[in-house]
Amino acid sequence: MSDRNFDNLDEQQRLAQEAVRSLSRPEADADFRARLKAQFVAGEVPETPLSEADAPDHPRDVTPSRTWIPWATLTTAAALIAVLLTFNPRPGPQLLAANGPGTVTIDGRELAFDQTGAIDEALRPGARVVVGDGAPLDIFYPGSFALRLDPGTSLLLPTPPGRWFRRTVEAPMDMGELSVRTGPALAGGGLIVRTPEGRAVIHGTLVSVFRNADLTCVCLFEGSADILTGAQDLGALPIGKRWVLFNDGSEPQLLDIMPAHLEHMQGLDATLGGLFEIP
Repeated sequence: MSDRNFDNLDEQQRLAQEAVRSLSRPEADADFRARLKAQFVAGEVPETPLSEADAPDHPRDVTPSRTWIPWATLTTAAALIAVLLTFNPRPGPQLLAANGPGTVTIDGRELAFDQTGAIDEALRPGARVVVGDGAPLDIFYPGSFALRLDPGTSLLLPTPPGRWFRRTVEAPMDMGELSVRTGPALAGGGLIVRTPEGRAVIHGTLVSVFRNADLTCVCLFEGSADILTGAQDLGALPIGKRWVLFNDGSEPQLLDIMPAHLEHMQGLDATLGGLFEIP
């Protein structure tokens, strides 16, 4: 990679590259090298590989001159895999705002909205979050997306999307209303909000998903989202519209966005300010 490309990497990518470059080339056993040198000087280098007794650190039927190659390859590959697994996940989730008096239950632990430190510490991928009556809760995945959970919402927090793989993540939602604003780090990936009635595959950028005991409603203010039910793929949701998916199996309906859903999405945007602006 050129120095120019290296300068364009972010901090975690530079650390990953430096970790790979710092790998040392495996060295042969010192005693083995000394014996081989003495045999070469005396003209006694054997035509066949040394015995296992002579070279205990090397497998049988492998010539000494090639033993470091597969080991170096395996060592480098293992190190590279470890680096990728370490640096692939992006940050999140973290508390963005608790917008007034209210409570949230995270994995069975009820917290008041003024316990911001405890809420932030409890948020983790896979946690069950249930927002009580009162006010919405905003959760931020830096660079990737922000979520507004309105009162009565219950869902499992998604994992952060990866930098290079696992770019699409999923948030199963039981009840309530979820507004989503996506960021630049989600480009090329997606957030799937799954309800009993279907799936909203959100690519960007401002979407609302509402669910009660009778239906799921998915609204798109801007960007793109694909809607799927158990029986059919409804395709891309038109901007300014909403798909209503019924629990009783009735035919889905394509309608205009309701003002209340639009208000919730715009409220999330107002809280975000310029957090997703590219410098």
